[in-house]
Amino acid sequence: MVRNKEKYDQAVRLRKRGFTLEEIAKYCDISKSTASKWLKNKAFSAQVTKQNVKRAGAENAKRLKLINKARGTERVARYREAVRSAETEFKHYKNNPLFVAGLMIYLVAGDLNTSNRIRLSVNRAESHQIFIKFLHEYIGAEKTSIKFWLLLPQGSSIEKNTRWWSKQIKLSVSAFGKPQFVSSRTKSAHKGTGNTLLNSVLAKQKLLVWVEMLKKEL
Repeated sequence: MVRNKEKYDQAVRLRKRGFTLEEIAKYCDISKSTASKWLKNKAFSAQVTKQNVKRAGAENAKRLKLINKARGTERVARYREAVRSAETEFKHYKNNPLFVAGLMIYLVAGDLNTSNRIRLSVNRAESHQIFIKFLHEYIGAEKTSIKFWLLLPQGSSIEKNTRWWSKQIKLSVSAFGKPQFVSSRTKSAHKGTGNTLLNSVLAKQKLLVWVEMLKKEL
């Protein structure tokens, strides 16, 4: 038996109009559990719940669409700013040996296709040492954000080669990912092939702009 018939009738009317249990509880000054208890056996209440869920889903989809659109606009704006910044910086950096060396190394052995990360793959430690310094000086990458992994000949010592590469490229062992192995008998690959990685869409955009501008200068 319902103690407060007036609030009960009000709750029923509000539910029929599509109000949620939370809204009814607040409007009628009752607990949500009381509202749920009053309405749980009402067939129309279950239908309202379905309608509210469907409406909430549609509203969420609309909200996510707006958010994605805003993010897309913001992303395009950041790309354009990165390009403008890269073009201006190139004019100031192009006569610096380290800047040119870093770009030439990447032009020869870097990944020019993917848009979301910088990856240099080469078996000469000196090239990685120069490129890591380039990333720090001109891209502004902290060494903690630069990762490294090795492609080693089958049977190679992971620990020994990791220590050797770490010493050569001046990058902490903690920056090294799990190495991969490949069959190889060439002497030039006895220490493996190193891969310097930096995950950054904007940094990659800037690097690609610089590479293209350098090619035009040559």
